Amino acid sequence: MITFPFAQLTPHRLESFFDAVFAIIMTILVLGLALPDQSDPGSINEICIRMLPQIIHFAVAFFILAAFWGAHHRLFTLVRKLDGMFIRQTFILLFIACLLPFTSTLAGDNHTNGSAVILFHINMLFLGLLFLVQWIYVQNYQLISPLSWPLYRFILIKSSIVPCIALLGIGMSFLSPEWSSVCYFFIPILEWALYHESWRSMMPGKSASSDTGEPVVLTIPNEIEQTLVSVAHEMEISKEHLIIQILKRWKNETRVNTGSQGSLCHFSPEIHTDASDQLSTDINR
Repeated sequence: MITFPFAQLTPHRLESFFDAVFAIIMTILVLGLALPDQSDPGSINEICIRMLPQIIHFAVAFFILAAFWGAHHRLFTLVRKLDGMFIRQTFILLFIACLLPFTSTLAGDNHTNGSAVILFHINMLFLGLLFLVQWIYVQNYQLISPLSWPLYRFILIKSSIVPCIALLGIGMSFLSPEWSSVCYFFIPILEWALYHESWRSMMPGKSASSDTGEPVVLTIPNEIEQTLVSVAHEMEISKEHLIIQILKRWKNETRVNTGSQGSLCHFSPEIHTDASDQLSTDINR
């Protein structure tokens, strides 16, 4: 069996190729916008109204491709090595993406035809699923830098939005094909809600569990305490709040064995000071 050293290949070449193909796809999307019959063009307003389905499908395809490009860019900031399966997945993904100018034009020109619109939704569905599969693959086969579980879960949920919306569009196509593509405009709302919920879960004072155990007291040396005081003053927050934020950041970005409870530790804002005026923080296991 002859094996090739894919793990030694730099991912930058694959990323550059992906960017080039995506740039071409996003450019030729505009070729699907065709003016109405010139024998009876009508006014500018009438032309725009007649072209509205084409414009909607062009906008949906363009901005979703832009979002996928951003997701792929974030993925490759973490990719450290390649293997043959990941390269094949990328080329299959590009193949599906190259079909999007055709399916979006077909749906825009035949927006009342359920079959044409469903084909567009299926194209979006497979494109979204392939991005989701890539994130799962690189994480499971350790092709990227380690991700904390909260961040990985956030990526999976965010990557599932487009496939779920595409499935909704397929269902709506049987009821009203001309309105089914409107569901893609809910993607920014869902992403905003996801970001908002993730941000709320990171706010201080919201512990993952009310379970408490024996506290472990950590004594901070004077020189580190002075640094904390200076940084807290610059950030205009309390020293205690700064320590809690540092520990929460470490908890979410460090890959560790989280145990059966699903969380590393919980933080209490209670701060104790010993006789030497050194700062101690209670960390509940």
